[in-house]
Amino acid sequence: MNKIYLAGAMIVDADNRLLVVRKKSSSYFMMPGGKIEKGELSSQALIRELKEELDLDILSRDLEYMGFHETEAVNEADTLVRGEVFRIEFKEKLVIIPQAELEEATWLTVDNYKNYKLAHLIEEFTVPIWLAGPFEY
Repeated sequence: MNKIYLAGAMIVDADNRLLVVRKKSSSYFMMPGGKIEKGELSSQALIRELKEELDLDILSRDLEYMGFHETEAVNEADTLVRGEVFRIEFKEKLVIIPQAELEEATWLTVDNYKNYKLAHLIEEFTVPIWLAGPFEY
């Protein structure tokens, strides 16, 4: 079985909406982010991918590490994905314009997220954390 290593972003805004994206060749919505290249830290990969795909300028201090999850890939047969997931919070509402291989970017709400076909990584790991609400220390 093949394995893909990804860095993904759980991006939320001031209204606790969750940003998801869909690639041109896929019917599944997933977290923004992408594959980690050889010799690259997961945080570096995520910062690079967010710039390429969404034209977002993110700094490493903006990232909060949430953990990792391994699950079946939705777009590649006989493949597992291991996602390193980071949380990014924006205090303002953003207009997101998908670029590169992305077809669509949309904001999910707690009322509409079940209407979207979600990739396993976001459905199994990110959505439950998002629905639980922000951590308060």
